Amino acid sequence: MEQIYTIPVNETFDECRNDKSLGCPFCRLYKKLEANEVNLILGASMMEPDVRQKTNEAGFCTDHWKKLLSAGKRLPLSLIIQSHLSEIDHMMKKPGLVPAISGADSARQLGDMSCDCYICRRIDANFERMVETAALLWEADDSFKEKLDAQPGFCIAHFSRLVKEAKSELKAKSFSEFYKAVYKKESEYLDDVRDSIDAFAKKFDYRYASEAWNGEENAVEKAVELICGNDNPL
Repeated sequence: MEQIYTIPVNETFDECRNDKSLGCPFCRLYKKLEANEVNLILGASMMEPDVRQKTNEAGFCTDHWKKLLSAGKRLPLSLIIQSHLSEIDHMMKKPGLVPAISGADSARQLGDMSCDCYICRRIDANFERMVETAALLWEADDSFKEKLDAQPGFCIAHFSRLVKEAKSELKAKSFSEFYKAVYKKESEYLDDVRDSIDAFAKKFDYRYASEAWNGEENAVEKAVELICGNDNPL
């Protein structure tokens, strides 16, 4: 395990243990990585030739173009856009012996670019290592076992990814014990969400309309968070 990954994983699991409203710790880790990448792209990384070449060629997904815009740093973003548009123009005007063939090739490249994202690539590479680190910490550090057990739960996508990475990284016996622990945690979370949704729906039956909400008024948001992840800002 690399210290560069163990520190943010431990810190984030601590944060989510201490404040259950933060939700899935992996969602929070992902958002931290995303915020860091956006800041880097609009800051120091913008002037690095190798980074600029990659952003020119890959561009960004719709979501990250919007996050770059909402960061409020319009001058560095305008320079990124300027060179990215030059790359698009170069693709469109690429010469060829048969215009229809070269035009179709350019359109294919532009289509590939529209499905690519430099920020997503960077986040995914680091995020994968962080999920692996969480599994390895569970095996190596008893205090991390306690942190995992104290989490509010994981969104479905990150629960699945955690199990997948643990299966790849841990030996069979360790993985069996690990899966029992995370399955127990996720089952408790799922049961809690289902109970809240059942209580919420029940309130719309006139026979139970006078009963107290007991926190179930946020059941729908809670269920969507389980299914889709926590997208609340940091």
